[in-house]
Amino acid sequence: MEEKDVQQLLQIAQLIYRQRSGELDESEQETLNSWLAASEQNRSLFAELSSGQLEAITRGEADQENLKASIERVYLATGIKPGPANIYMSKWRTWRWAAAVLVLAVAGAWALRLVKENKQPPLVAMHTADVAPGSRKATLQLGNGSTIVLDDAQNGVIANQGKTVIKKSANGQLVYDASAAVATEVTYNTIATPNGGEYEVILPDGSHVWLNAASSIRFPAAFTGNTRRVEINGEAYLEIVKNAKAPFIVVSGNHSVEVLGTTFNIHSYPKEDNIATTLIKGSIRIAAGKYTKVLQPGQQSLVNRNAGDIRLAPEVNMDEVLAWRNGKFIFDDTSMKTVVSQLERWYDVNIDYTGMEDYRFNGEISRNVSLSKVLKMMELTSNIHYKISDRNIYMTK
Repeated sequence: MEEKDVQQLLQIAQLIYRQRSGELDESEQETLNSWLAASEQNRSLFAELSSGQLEAITRGEADQENLKASIERVYLATGIKPGPANIYMSKWRTWRWAAAVLVLAVAGAWALRLVKENKQPPLVAMHTADVAPGSRKATLQLGNGSTIVLDDAQNGVIANQGKTVIKKSANGQLVYDASAAVATEVTYNTIATPNGGEYEVILPDGSHVWLNAASSIRFPAAFTGNTRRVEINGEAYLEIVKNAKAPFIVVSGNHSVEVLGTTFNIHSYPKEDNIATTLIKGSIRIAAGKYTKVLQPGQQSLVNRNAGDIRLAPEVNMDEVLAWRNGKFIFDDTSMKTVVSQLERWYDVNIDYTGMEDYRFNGEISRNVSLSKVLKMMELTSNIHYKISDRNIYMTK
């Protein structure tokens, strides 16, 4: 199925559901009427949808296994995957999504039948504007202040910092080779990703760092002395090479993380109240002012930028924390503010969601799809609509 067909079926599915539940406004009814008038196949699809099935869902009497199977079929066709309804969603969101899935499952079967018959489903005008997902891009600022745009740089050696050689690998990594560096050399470099960018760097000690969008790391071109110290803003996933003689220290905002060798994620965007550090494996010590706390794998510390205290998050969804590193968006009862912040950074857009600040979302979708596909998932699972105008997104109820 082509993207435009999937997008149409998603919107038609929602319109049919909203029509059955009495929520359709005048403009939406006109769109649905146009679609129904377009062909006999459309009218047959509409007739196949049983109001009894929809009512069973709204009463919570629908077969959960059938719903799960429908959800998986939708995911395979569209890339849109909600969290399990009986785990993640409040009751009203459960049947709202399930009803849409039921409609879409029938629509998908109808579309498949047309494909087998070598026919194309007739289209009506839908959302046309769109925004591409982010990609691998960043800038490197050298010790002398000069800047290299990494996504434009050729593979191979791109700079030298003293005896440290900086290379861009064939798969896009930035690699620091400090094997010949002199111990007294201290030259700081900064790698920064813009909105809509991400990048991977191998530090002079061999540690790996992945930067999310709108993030940066400042570090010496060669580590010297008895510590390895870096500064991070934004979000980064780190795999640190063990060196008991030189602990690795990450400074971010008003707190620091000390490790010997470990894997962890740090989320520290300047405009957000809390700095969240999540330990994947190993052990780390969090320090903020007079407070310290040692984390165990699976734990997440929260440091308030104003108060400076350290708290442990009561629950940690590791899949959600690491979603960006795994190329996904995963929402687990996630606030509208958090969802919007992620989308704005990854797609480099501005989103107006006035009046919907208390909305929360559940679902999973690839970060490598266009913005409209993510918004469509939100539209299907909540009572929102959207309009894309250049890089501005307007959400309405």
